[in-house]
Amino acid sequence: MAKTKLAKRNPPEPGKEPGVMKLYFNDHFPGRISETSKFKKVIAAIQCKLTRKQLSLFRSDVFGHFLDLGSYNFSGVIFHNLLLRQVAHKETNKNQLWFQIGEHLVRLSIGEWCLITGLSNGPNVEPKKLKTQHRLLNKYFGGRFKDLTLKQLDARFSALKFRAMDDTDALKIALYYFADRVLKGRKDHSQADFQLMNHVDDIDHFRSRPWGRLSWEIIYDSLNNALNQKANKFKMERLKDPSHNIEKYNIYGFSHGVQVSW
Repeated sequence: MAKTKLAKRNPPEPGKEPGVMKLYFNDHFPGRISETSKFKKVIAAIQCKLTRKQLSLFRSDVFGHFLDLGSYNFSGVIFHNLLLRQVAHKETNKNQLWFQIGEHLVRLSIGEWCLITGLSNGPNVEPKKLKTQHRLLNKYFGGRFKDLTLKQLDARFSALKFRAMDDTDALKIALYYFADRVLKGRKDHSQADFQLMNHVDDIDHFRSRPWGRLSWEIIYDSLNNALNQKANKFKMERLKDPSHNIEKYNIYGFSHGVQVSW
């Protein structure tokens, strides 16, 4: 993260212009964050299930360097206090976020994000139409189920017989699993992304996608909007129930990448 000058404090209403704190200090509230990205779980599953050859293929591919990334326990306390100190920026600039840490303004930008994660930046490329739709889904996941949640996907991945599987298919499934379960970072009850599973079947196209930019867009929206109306909600809930002493919310996307950047 980059550092620069101090932000303005306690600006007059509405207090949303660039360079000022998004939330007044006296509006800060206790919060409890849950992460939806399953980095530690997915890495462990990939290392456990893939054969030595399949794991070597994964290691040499676009997400392989994450196998060597240390696993940190998610710190909701640090995340919440970081978000409380977010500084407003131009809404048209979605390539950076600013936070006030002590006497410094700290920036997290898409450029820094790509350096931290080791993922590529650049324009997104539309995939060409595949001749065979849902091949991986039909062959290894029993066909298209509208109720195949991410939690159910975890169980199906663990049940797959990777030793009897074609090595290239095993690589594709592991790459898809990492992208959907880690980089997209959604709730367990969300539906598995069947289109993404289709895309990975064209593995060269999948590799060429700007995963740094794609994962940044998700984490940017999550962090930038995480506290919207949360302070007012906490106050209203506290008025109705004096025992309400914490506001719960989620962080979506690759939250592990943000934590590593600190």
